[in-house]
Amino acid sequence: MNESTPKPTGSSISRRAFLRGSGLAIALPALDGLLPRAAVGADKSAWPIRSAFFFCPNGMHMPDWRPTATGESFDLPATLQAFEAFRSNMTIISGLAIDAGRAKSDGPGDHARAGATYLTGTRAVKTAGAGIRVGQSIDQVLAEHVGKETRFPSLELGLDKGLNAGGCDSGYSCAYSSNISWRSPTTPSAKEADPRLVFERLFGGDNTKQSQATRARRQAYQKSVLDFVLEDAQAIGKKLGPTDKRKLDEYLSGIREIERRIEHFQSSEQVRRPNLSLPEQTPKDFAQHYRLLADLLVLAFQTDQTRVATFMVGNAGSNRPYKEIDVAEGHHSLSHHGKDPHKQAQISKINRLHASQFAYFLSKLDQVKEGDGTLLDHSMITYGSGISDGDRHNHDDLPVALFGRAGGLLKPAQHLAFDVETPMCNLYMTFLHVMGLPGKRFADGEKIIDGLLA
Repeated sequence: MNESTPKPTGSSISRRAFLRGSGLAIALPALDGLLPRAAVGADKSAWPIRSAFFFCPNGMHMPDWRPTATGESFDLPATLQAFEAFRSNMTIISGLAIDAGRAKSDGPGDHARAGATYLTGTRAVKTAGAGIRVGQSIDQVLAEHVGKETRFPSLELGLDKGLNAGGCDSGYSCAYSSNISWRSPTTPSAKEADPRLVFERLFGGDNTKQSQATRARRQAYQKSVLDFVLEDAQAIGKKLGPTDKRKLDEYLSGIREIERRIEHFQSSEQVRRPNLSLPEQTPKDFAQHYRLLADLLVLAFQTDQTRVATFMVGNAGSNRPYKEIDVAEGHHSLSHHGKDPHKQAQISKINRLHASQFAYFLSKLDQVKEGDGTLLDHSMITYGSGISDGDRHNHDDLPVALFGRAGGLLKPAQHLAFDVETPMCNLYMTFLHVMGLPGKRFADGEKIIDGLLA
């Protein structure tokens, strides 16, 4: 055991330990002192594998996405340049298709189908009302497998609020456009867009178990959740070695910083509109909103509160403008570019903005040390879209990037290119194999991805 490897302390601290106080419970981060003795100094597979699926709406400007070279010496076009720092942890996969997203006899509605089929690989029943049906999504299959080990089987996040009623795209229910995670063929896993609600869910404890006096006291004094668990944190800190103490301090500081940022956004709203009684609102700035949710997801993974998550950068067919990068026209409208160079350039700017925020998320994962690796090393993070070119509405040769090593089970740092009709669900079959479910089939998946396993 080398000098940098912590020795087992024999401490009685449980791996599932929480900091507790006044009815609140905050999960501890992954500390070496909380690992079983057999895992200390072991290989990276001793750490849990985290899976996240990021969905971008309206496809990509593919010339600025697709590398021209395959293998390990692949190039990075304009959009992928945001991931330069993570080349050693990145795999670009070209040629994947989701056949269930195609129109066939159902006519228009490609954006809704792109969202509904992105993680299900199953054809959506075209309806704007009752009778929605698509299929269980891969994230929920994984959550059923590993969710018993965590507080939350899965976590669903997104920057746009969801609608599960009414029609949103050419006769398709808004449920298809608003959700990529489906607990069952008829039940979407509704996402959360409000950072404060996500924060309260992760770190506010079970409000049903808090006394009315505790809730009132907290609301009255606007105290941080950390104030309620400070005594327990100090007691546990006395049992930790120097490395774990540093990790715990960094983790608690991260929680405090997110609280401060959330309060800043809300106080800013009140300053601008002092005479109105406003409900709590999410940040209006795209990057700030994205980064808050990304930070919360990192904390959720770091504390092993969940190992499976989805993140919708926008609802399928999102028509959000991005004035912060001088894109005043809506995203969906621009995606129907008709090969207009100006519109294509605008789409590329949006793609690069999205990629830069995702790169921030990757950087936060890579800053969390776990054993001899990082949280990113112990993850498999999928980033892409259910449409390739938004103008053509094609569901083949999709933009797909995979990040992380899944604890050493995946081989990154390469561009894999396959025949254009290779099922996207082959990638999900690979994930099942990585997670210890090698014999399980998924939608039209036929086999695992060649060259992806280490």
